[in-house]
Amino acid sequence: MPSKILTQTTNLFKLYKYICGKSEIPEIFHFWSFVSLISAVVEDRVWYQRFKHTKLFPNLFIILIGPSGLGKSVAISHAVNIARKSTSINIFEGRSTAAHLIDRLGKPHTDEWGQKCLANPKLWLVMDELRNDISPNVKMIEDFIFFMTKIYTSANSTMDTGTRGHGEIKLHNPLINWLSGTTNDDLREIMTAHLMRSGFTARTCFIWAENEFDKRILDIKYPEDYEEVYHHICTRLWMMQRAEGSFMITSTAKMELDLWYDTRDNPEEELLYSSWNRDLELLLKFAMILCLADGGPLVLQHKHIVHAQAMIDMVQSFNNRLIEAASETQATRPINDLAKYMKKRKVIDHTTASRYFRSVKGLNGKQFNEVVLELSKDGCLEIGVGPKGGKVYKWRG
Repeated sequence: MPSKILTQTTNLFKLYKYICGKSEIPEIFHFWSFVSLISAVVEDRVWYQRFKHTKLFPNLFIILIGPSGLGKSVAISHAVNIARKSTSINIFEGRSTAAHLIDRLGKPHTDEWGQKCLANPKLWLVMDELRNDISPNVKMIEDFIFFMTKIYTSANSTMDTGTRGHGEIKLHNPLINWLSGTTNDDLREIMTAHLMRSGFTARTCFIWAENEFDKRILDIKYPEDYEEVYHHICTRLWMMQRAEGSFMITSTAKMELDLWYDTRDNPEEELLYSSWNRDLELLLKFAMILCLADGGPLVLQHKHIVHAQAMIDMVQSFNNRLIEAASETQATRPINDLAKYMKKRKVIDHTTASRYFRSVKGLNGKQFNEVVLELSKDGCLEIGVGPKGGKVYKWRG
């Protein structure tokens, strides 16, 4: 019996969500991993001609953020596995420095089977643990991020660069799609206000998710027609790798785009200015990817622009969290951590909360009590007495 869903839709995002099954992994991680996969598959063979002599490609930097064990690595691996089975794109998965990445893009190398490969400046860079996969060294992290910031917009030109070991290297029309994962704490160590002003955050989609403690699924529930739908997606991705040409846009889609651009709100924070200025470029990248997922001609339609606007809104909302993370100090971090913890739980006893913050955040009893006192003074936290006589905290917001 043929798959029912394949008779209902040909949209790759719906089909990909379907084969991911029902699990505790946030759907948002699967969605954005697949966004990265599509952008990696088409590389620079499709584009939108916004300016003369300059092509806008759908390449993206995406970082999934959430607590350890939430499923970032699983979502990323699922997307990478289907790419390896269905396409021949250049994938680098694992640890790299800026210097190593330059060598990889600009010099011949040996693949995982020991075969010699010519230099390929088109790459899907996958790092499921950002802090571990770059370097524990702060200077090397900054070097890597500055290099990625530069290369993001270098796909229309030759990038002159080099390493100490190999000298000058020319990267001809390099194009990187980057998919990574990290935790809130590691992001705080990496993403300083200095880096936020460097332009990196304006080029990156930071995607947050949190634990859903009431969502408990022991075994992932896959659909019965998994293999058939999986094979369909693989075939579509194989065909997509051969897509080529410039995107057109319908008149109604262009009107919707103009309306959005003329009426969108101004940014409220200075650190969001650069992101706000790049929103149009990002929206067009999203629209191209959405169009590719529909499988039709390279024509941006009204629905693609509307859906891309929703994706922009999502990225903007997450950027507010990024500002909080970058502007935190050693003094404010425990307060913010406890506030987020209490927002999720609403009511919790003193023993459970203090034990969590001692083991996970490293706060001793005195420090924990000081943080509780600060939140209670602000009226955010109410200190009460539980049924057994112990202290209970209630979140008031």
